Amino acid sequence: MVRTKLMIAFAWACALAAAPAAWAGEPGEVGMLSLRMGIGAREAAMGGAAVAASEGAAAIFWNPANNALLDRKTDLMLQHHDYLGVFKHESAAVAHRAGGGVIGLIFSGLYAEELVRRGEDQVGVPEGTFRPYDVAFGVSYARAFGDRFAAALNAKYIYETIDLYSDSGLAFDLFLTHRTMIEGFVLGASLTNMGSQMTLRSQPFDLPAAARLGAAWTPDTDWLKSRLTMAADVVFPNDTTEKVHLGAEYRLLTEFALRAGTRVNYENQGLTAGAGFRTGRLSVDYAFEESKVSGFDDGHKFSLGVIW
Repeated sequence: MVRTKLMIAFAWACALAAAPAAWAGEPGEVGMLSLRMGIGAREAAMGGAAVAASEGAAAIFWNPANNALLDRKTDLMLQHHDYLGVFKHESAAVAHRAGGGVIGLIFSGLYAEELVRRGEDQVGVPEGTFRPYDVAFGVSYARAFGDRFAAALNAKYIYETIDLYSDSGLAFDLFLTHRTMIEGFVLGASLTNMGSQMTLRSQPFDLPAAARLGAAWTPDTDWLKSRLTMAADVVFPNDTTEKVHLGAEYRLLTEFALRAGTRVNYENQGLTAGAGFRTGRLSVDYAFEESKVSGFDDGHKFSLGVIW
């Protein structure tokens, strides 16, 4: 009965993602777009195709249900992200198996350097400085239902401040994972950033909600076994058209992996690439993210992971 209910829920998520016309709004109607900035240099290097491919602490953002199907105790990750040469994105996450499920904690903060306040007309004598920033604190719980299905729920407190204006709120995410009968082939689905409107300067805005479907495949052939992972996500945001994320990882050695990916139907994002090194309980990962925005730098993401 539980498995049947989960399969129905998974089908419901697929149906929602397949109806973007009823879901999408107009560009510019949403705020706190930092909630869409993923964590994990591995996932970033693979083009953000991560709803079925992510694991460990990074999966707390992408799909914590993945962790419920893994035999790991505790994962910790710290991340630093230089975004467009203007913003800093700092994150920390931990996933810990407790009893029959996996508990996750996540923090993410986006901030800029101090800016000069110049009044309503943005000209004239400076009136001081301010530092805009967003923060999000989340807690998740994931549980497996048998060997092939898992579900997770994430609740997060969010806060944004720009100059003299600020607001806070709550948002919720739902996740599903299905390990198929095809060896190494995993499906994932998510509904993220569902919550009430926030308001800055008397202007209400929606959160950047999105439906996402993903697949990941690690071929089980002799010469590729545990070496190659290919992943793809289709994303349906509530403020623009659907997007596609594609990525791959190839492990040259058990300790060293190369990654690459791309993001399709984006005006400001393009190719990604990176590498990861693991030794014992420690991992270090790097990702390069191409920026198509004229006058802004490419992105660089670094993450440090510990498993015990």
